[in-house]
Amino acid sequence: MNNHKKPYTQPKLTIYGEVEVLTQGNSDGADLDKDFPTGTPKSNLTFSGTF
Repeated sequence: MNNHKKPYTQPKLTIYGEVEVLTQGNSDGADLDKDFPTGTPKSNLTFSGTF
């Protein structure tokens, strides 16, 4: 059995810019995604009653 520990490597932080600038383009959007067909409007969202 090999009991050698891997050497610790300190995590590094990479800064890509200011949060305010990077998230500036975020919006709510009008369409759903993933579990619905492409282009499904939010107004067509339905719930089954079980969450």
